Amino acid sequence: MNWGIIGLGYMGKKFANSLYELDKNQLIGVSSNSFFRLIKFGFRHKIKFKYQFKDYEDILSCKDIDNIYIATINNTHHDLIIKCLEAKKNVLCEKPFVIDYEQAKNIKNKVEESKMLFLEALAYRSHPQIKKVISLINANSIGKILKINSSYGINKGKPKKNTRLFDKKLGGGSILDLGSYPVSISNLIANISNSQKDTIPEVKNVIGKIYDSEIDINAQAELFYKNGITSQIKVSISENLENMTTILGTDGKIVICDPWVPNKDSFLELHKDHKIKKIENNSNLNIFASQIYEFSKNIEKKNLECEYPLMTIDNSVDCMQVMTEWKKKVFEYENKKKY
Repeated sequence: MNWGIIGLGYMGKKFANSLYELDKNQLIGVSSNSFFRLIKFGFRHKIKFKYQFKDYEDILSCKDIDNIYIATINNTHHDLIIKCLEAKKNVLCEKPFVIDYEQAKNIKNKVEESKMLFLEALAYRSHPQIKKVISLINANSIGKILKINSSYGINKGKPKKNTRLFDKKLGGGSILDLGSYPVSISNLIANISNSQKDTIPEVKNVIGKIYDSEIDINAQAELFYKNGITSQIKVSISENLENMTTILGTDGKIVICDPWVPNKDSFLELHKDHKIKKIENNSNLNIFASQIYEFSKNIEKKNLECEYPLMTIDNSVDCMQVMTEWKKKVFEYENKKKY
């Protein structure tokens, strides 16, 4: 599998380093608007100079590259995904794959037209521990699912205008940066027994805080699913949160201690009958290498969407629908406080 990277920031580096764990995948080309970053990155990863592209269009026209990893800032994803698909490249795109629901629906149409493989990079879905969680739920280990609690919050320090996280135009804010995680895992768990299209929850009880650059720095909500399951979700870029996911059932609960970026060796807690059982999960690959491996496996199978429990385009669109509604209601909540 020959790969190209567009965007050579933090996640671009993570991706490139993760490829070293995989035998059948190699990094062929890179592209960046920063010439200094391009040369430095290319030298470090031994990329031939002819495959170091200053223009994104050039890497997409390179016939030696079949798969593109998009690691640019949020507001650029929509247009880059379309260009990749039109160039007949398979696409692995950093989350969030777009910045609102309208863009999400447009990308879905483009993906279906292109017949190329697309995946939003929520890497936790490729780790063995998420399959273990699904297995435990399907085995009725905690009875009927009632409630989910899920959070992701990292203190990013004092807000700085004109930076990715704190700039509305760049797709900043806590919901776009981190909301994909608690929303997508809530949708996954709430729909485990649903053989039809995932049901979209109602978004209620929303509160949050808006920074003066018009981005949300923290947000909470409660999701109500038609099957009676509720999920309390919270994200923040101004404080460190618990960063765990708890699934409560009629007969016990499952605690995912490190749901978002688990190590190769991770563990779950099964709380039942007044006892806590520690369940270990082992992966031969780091979380990002595992995601690349699973994506590549689906390419080899000529699948037009990735196999469960990886995200499908429908999963991504559903997730963005919830996030868009959540974000809208945070701003409504803040505006009401002013009057």
